[in-house]
Amino acid sequence: MLSEKSRPIIEATLPIIADRIGHITPDFYERMFAARPDLMDGLFSRSSQLEGTQPKALAGSIAVFASYIVEHPDSYPDEVLSRVAHKHASLGLQEKEYPTVYKYLFEAIAADLGDAATEEVVDAWSEVYWLMANALIKIERGLYASQANNVTHAPFKVVDRQETGDNVVVLTFEPADETPMTEAKAGQYISIITKARDGLRQPRQYTLLPSDKNQRRIGVKLDPNGEMTSIIHGLKIGDVVEISNPYGDLTLEGFGSADA
Repeated sequence: MLSEKSRPIIEATLPIIADRIGHITPDFYERMFAARPDLMDGLFSRSSQLEGTQPKALAGSIAVFASYIVEHPDSYPDEVLSRVAHKHASLGLQEKEYPTVYKYLFEAIAADLGDAATEEVVDAWSEVYWLMANALIKIERGLYASQANNVTHAPFKVVDRQETGDNVVVLTFEPADETPMTEAKAGQYISIITKARDGLRQPRQYTLLPSDKNQRRIGVKLDPNGEMTSIIHGLKIGDVVEISNPYGDLTLEGFGSADA
């Protein structure tokens, strides 16, 4: 719950932060990746950074969370938090990185707001950040604990490849080692990590299609301009990639579709 000390400060500054957060988050990511380039290897999507989708997603979630707890003092936006937590877990984000995010996000906030980033304002928004972060950490701990294994990604081998027309290929994977598999439902999603042309490991997320037991099955539509789609679309039988455990609250009774 937001403290009585911070509430009026958040109420007063929320319009400013909501207006500026879209400018703050790109600077945050630039600062963080300059200091921690390792986070781009297997965790963050380079394309999402270039296209601006990841900064927009972070900006939106922070603004929604802050607005919600101001308007609803006794609850959290559970649907938003769940969606973000499932995304984080599918990428293998660890709670030890939340202080990293805090450090560079608040450096970016201070740089953008200048003199308006007073100690009182920073303290109040720090409280919002850690309320949201701790709520996400709690959900993510539960998601990780619910899996049949204790790894974020495991090796899977392509065992079937079917061209279905319109530049779509359906790929079926089976475990390439002895890591126990969590039972998945169609409509959930997985992260697939493969190497880009320059060797950088990059994650991409795909909705799961119905499959046999101990399999993961996805549809991939070729995007000639995509950095990773052509690589995943071109996988052959016998190729091995890293795949996350299944996440996502939405499931399908029938046949699903491909890229998440």
